Order: sequence, then C-alpha cells, then structure tokens
Amino acid sequence: MTTATAESPIYDTLVQEQGDVLATARETAEEIKQQAEDVLHFGGPTGPGQAPAPSEDRPS
Repeated sequence: MTTATAESPIYDTLVQEQGDVLATARETAEEIKQQAEDVLHFGGPTGPGQAPAPSEDRPS
C-alpha cells in the first residue's frame, strides 16, 4: 500500500510547513455558505417539494 507521502511529497511538505490550506479554505467556504443561507432566507420553501407560504397580498 502506498501512502500520500510517497505519492505527493511536495504537497505533504507544503502542508507541514504552511498547514492544510485547502482544508481550511473548504471549512471557511462552508461557514460562509451557512451564514449566507441564514441571512438570505426570505421565508420561501425550505426544502424540495414544499410550497411557499400563502401571501396576504396575493388573491386566493
């Protein structure tokens, strides 16, 4: 069985020196995505197959 070190020694060296920048970027992107979803939720459907809530401004 080969290890990641044997397959990508340059990347592994960079991770040791600088930290796992890709993992940090993924985590940050996920946090920002969640924050944006929380802020931009306008009360519409919350999941697939759910109809929007009836509006008082629209005729029935």
